[in-house]
Amino acid sequence: MMRNLATLLGTIAVLGLAACQSETAAKADETVSTGAAEDEVATPELTEDQANARAFDAAWDAAAPITASDPRLSDDEDQRWPEPISGRYEFRSGEVVRLSTSLFALVSSGHVEGAGRATSGALAFHYLTRTDDGFRRLDVDPLFIAGGVSGQPPAFSIRRDLTPAPAVVIDTRREDGDGACIVTQLVELTPSHPVLRATDIPAAYIPAAGDGGWQGALTAGRAGRDFGVQYSGASDARAEWVLTDVGTYRASGQPRLSGC
Repeated sequence: MMRNLATLLGTIAVLGLAACQSETAAKADETVSTGAAEDEVATPELTEDQANARAFDAAWDAAAPITASDPRLSDDEDQRWPEPISGRYEFRSGEVVRLSTSLFALVSSGHVEGAGRATSGALAFHYLTRTDDGFRRLDVDPLFIAGGVSGQPPAFSIRRDLTPAPAVVIDTRREDGDGACIVTQLVELTPSHPVLRATDIPAAYIPAAGDGGWQGALTAGRAGRDFGVQYSGASDARAEWVLTDVGTYRASGQPRLSGC
């Protein structure tokens, strides 16, 4: 009887210890998985400005500003899409985008000083990893994307609901005597390298005078398969953009839109 009682007490103690360990582990998981860390662009010891500056130094091997061209221009055998962009750009700043615990992208904005209205600016994408005091550039070919007008870089924003990896939504405003069009490009920051997924997405039309303007809002679909553009204003249509076999998105049933 005494041996059975001792065995029972020992079993209870082990179960109690296991429960405490499980509870401790669960609390630790809760602490780590708050959800806030995934949205930060810098580790706590760096401010956003510090992170952007040190990431720029790592990506370009120099502090801003720096003048550079698309490195693929000098490689005649490079047949990858998209084609390299021409011109030299002054990159004055960059924005860090956190992709995972240790993987980051830097989106740098490039200008062409004194350019005419038809001259585009550029964005450059580099991949980085975190170090104790900043960042280190990874051996991933940078991607250069042209956009904007008058030598100014295009506006961009980050979306995390359109594609499996974070997407950079790039908007270029083009104006003529009748009004202004905004056209969107989409770059997905995949875990291995940045990929241009879509171009020439009609995003908005602002007429110079009178009615007839419209705007499109990108809406999430099935990540990695499709997304939508919902139009409002002079047009209330909807377009679906579907991922093709070559890895880019193509419009399926794009509505007729005035002005662009």
